[in-house]
Amino acid sequence: MTARLAGKVAIVTGAGRGIGAATVRRLAAEGASVVASDIDADAVAAVAEQLGDAVVARQADVTDEAAVAALVDTAVERFGRLDVLHNNAVSSSAEDTDTVRTPDSLWRATFDVVVMAAVYGCRHAIPVMVKTGGGSIITTSSGAAHAATATRVAYGTAKAAVETLSLYTAANFGQAGIRSNVVAPGFVLTEGIRGIFDDEMINKFGAASAAGRVCLPEDVADVVAFLASDDSGYVSGQVLTVNGGGARGVSW
Repeated sequence: MTARLAGKVAIVTGAGRGIGAATVRRLAAEGASVVASDIDADAVAAVAEQLGDAVVARQADVTDEAAVAALVDTAVERFGRLDVLHNNAVSSSAEDTDTVRTPDSLWRATFDVVVMAAVYGCRHAIPVMVKTGGGSIITTSSGAAHAATATRVAYGTAKAAVETLSLYTAANFGQAGIRSNVVAPGFVLTEGIRGIFDDEMINKFGAASAAGRVCLPEDVADVVAFLASDDSGYVSGQVLTVNGGGARGVSW
């Protein structure tokens, strides 16, 4: 694997498992130094332990602005700069049903983790990035932002909101060297998904995809690594859908 991220420093939130963990591994493999954060201290520590001194694990509740600011401080103190921010923290709940039944508390909790955490990340990362010529901000959205289903109204709405946030960030700070993009996966076979769906249902999702298989966390991490690299130097304000060409007849 090439070292196209050599010398770059990244922060990845929601890094204890799934897309975040896969992204930390991919960025480190391409030469980046990474501050990996998650609310689950043990999970993110386990990811970092596999990767040596290039990855620092930090427990952080990203709904707390001070905790997000501390992640930026850690990147600068440990590695000297910050080039990449991957806003990847997520919140999902079985109580998240529809517009009528989803409680206010869940709406607020979802927006705090998905939207406000991204706001805090941008707020504290951008000034640091600008000092060294700019950087790349990548935010994880979801196919749920584009195709409504019978459930997860707060989740889908929050994901749509961070896509707009990313667009505004690209427009507001592009001339300062900041690129801002979104990755929007569909159904991704994470550890959490394996605990919800049986093999038969997972196989149905794979068969329904135009690619003929399910999306893995590593597939999304590949796209994040591209957006983190100078190979995407003229890509900003975009939503990159990572769904294997779309699904036919299976709702997610």
